[in-house]
Amino acid sequence: MTSQVYLISGAARGIGYELSRILAERPNTTVFAGVRDVSKATALNKLATQHDNLHVIKLDSHSVADAKEAAQYIDKVAGGLDVVIANAGVNLNWDPVATVSPESLEEHFRVNTIGPLILFQAVYPVLLKHKTRKVVTVSSLVALLGNMLAEPETSYGVSKVALNFVTKRIHVEHSAEGFIAFPIHPGLVGTEMGNAAAPVFGMSEFPTSPVDSATGILAVVDKATPEYSGRFWNYDGTENSW
Repeated sequence: MTSQVYLISGAARGIGYELSRILAERPNTTVFAGVRDVSKATALNKLATQHDNLHVIKLDSHSVADAKEAAQYIDKVAGGLDVVIANAGVNLNWDPVATVSPESLEEHFRVNTIGPLILFQAVYPVLLKHKTRKVVTVSSLVALLGNMLAEPETSYGVSKVALNFVTKRIHVEHSAEGFIAFPIHPGLVGTEMGNAAAPVFGMSEFPTSPVDSATGILAVVDKATPEYSGRFWNYDGTENSW
């Protein structure tokens, strides 16, 4: 059986780590787990010693050089790529629109929007070498425009709206080549980043565990057919309006 090859960005902890762990435990699966600093990805490096199908690679989310080197390495080791899950992201600011700084918007946009675009552009030729060709971006309900949330997630929200646009453009421009591309909301996940935002939503911590989020995301990714492409999904398999 041909191995399915996955690339996960932002894999050092939280959802990305759990995605990498679950996939590494599957038979006939090769996983490339991207992290900003390989030397600091202690838990992931330990996991890689237990699974020879898991490769930890340097992947700073807004580095063109890192993305190109990652693509070359994946091509060399696996000869192609089936699924990309662009999970890396930041949420560092909860200022309302009246006071949010342009610098904050730029930082979130650089990581959350441009980063996944850079990644797609780098691995596009490697995806063409396999037939599955799924591109999944981890988005958020704060990107909803038709039913916008009240919480002041301006910087994060703007970057995720733009991420959704980029993802849908991949669908529009590459579905004829067999690509399945969609954003997915991971739930309100109790990661370090998620719990920092929880008080903005009136919670002490977010209720969804990283394991449950990753399990749900992969369930959607696994069963995704061309009909899933260009739509906005939740980790529980339900669909969002844009």
